[in-house]
Amino acid sequence: MRPRGSVAAKMLRTAASLSGPGAIRPMRAACRTALAAAALLAAGCMSPHGAIATDVNSASWSDPAPLTLANADTTTLRDVNLFLRCNDRFAEDSLTVRIRVRTPDSLQHEEPFVMVIPPAHTPAAISREADIPYRRRVRFDRTGDYHLTITPCRPVEGVEAVGIHIVKSQ
Repeated sequence: MRPRGSVAAKMLRTAASLSGPGAIRPMRAACRTALAAAALLAAGCMSPHGAIATDVNSASWSDPAPLTLANADTTTLRDVNLFLRCNDRFAEDSLTVRIRVRTPDSLQHEEPFVMVIPPAHTPAAISREADIPYRRRVRFDRTGDYHLTITPCRPVEGVEAVGIHIVKSQ
């Protein structure tokens, strides 16, 4: 038999107390507490922010860039920004794109949008992102998929990806 104060003896006593018939109720309570804590942490990690992007041909972007926004929240006001990820071949100070939106109930809206690109102050080897405000205080009032298509009005070099940032309005 091991001495009463040894680590192995303490582990044996703990194992014996957990395997008895009275140990099941505290174990269930501990499991419920752990599940509740995990659910609260998961709910707390949900962000009011989102981003959707797609890669485009950086040699010459001219094709439509499709984006799909899955919406479940019909009450929150959001701000929508367009963004471009560009490489060192991108030399534009503005870019006109056509934005088409198709709602879950098949309504469509298309409009031109001029993106004024701020000058880059990064080394040429680093990709940069231009984040341009598009719409403020937007409410997506239908649940389902919103399909956005962003198409440049003329071919442009140096754009690697295009997308949208969605942020909860202040």
